[in-house]
Amino acid sequence: MPHTLRGPIISRPISLFLDVDGTLLEFAQHPDAVVVGHRLVALLEGLHRSLGAALALVSGRSIASLDRLFTPFRGTAVGQHGVELRLHPGERIERMAAAPVPASLGEAVARVVDEHGAAFVERKDFALAVHHRLAAPAMQALRRDLLETCARHAPGWTVLRGRQVLELKPADASKARGVDLLMADAPFAGTWPIAFGDDITDLDMFEAIRRHGGTTVSVGPRIAGAGDLHLASPGGSESLLRAMADALAFDNDARRVLQLLQPDPAGLAG
Repeated sequence: MPHTLRGPIISRPISLFLDVDGTLLEFAQHPDAVVVGHRLVALLEGLHRSLGAALALVSGRSIASLDRLFTPFRGTAVGQHGVELRLHPGERIERMAAAPVPASLGEAVARVVDEHGAAFVERKDFALAVHHRLAAPAMQALRRDLLETCARHAPGWTVLRGRQVLELKPADASKARGVDLLMADAPFAGTWPIAFGDDITDLDMFEAIRRHGGTTVSVGPRIAGAGDLHLASPGGSESLLRAMADALAFDNDARRVLQLLQPDPAGLAG
């Protein structure tokens, strides 16, 4: 549950954990069709510097996809819902999965998608994303069939429900695990973590952030009651992050940010 912002957080430097689609970027009909403005890239680069590199993108996308979207910015990242991790900018990408998507799973999922009339399958190195425009009952039927498909072809995999997407991934990989690993290492260790997310797929990240004494910001309607603060849209996320960047322009002092994270900061939540 959301908590009141108070206590010893003002004595801790800040770190940021940012979901991407639906949180920083508006959704598009296809993941490759999203638009990333130069001002957003510059904002991330500035926050990265102000926070001493304690900024991580935490996404269902692969880290390679994040690098393409936000070029030239390449920072710490958790990709494919926790399957991939880059601990420090410039370092190699670590894989938290034993093997890529099994061929038999990919083939079986393609058949299930055709049977249910889903939109398309996005193939990643260590995960699959089934995009759809189905109403709730049809989506639930599709999810059941995908879970059965995982049980037959990839025991240990699960199906994660998101906004018009069902993500198939190894069950032991999660955004929460990525957060825990980052919070155990510099520059994140000992910080006050603040996470932004927009979907059910971000709730495990929110739980991890709270375990580390942090604060959560929900974006859009999907998980509006799940965050300590709620913003209406990715535009609100960018506005709040810009205000945070201004507050952190001289040093990573949480006291300057605390006021921004009260309900409806400067109208950003509306």
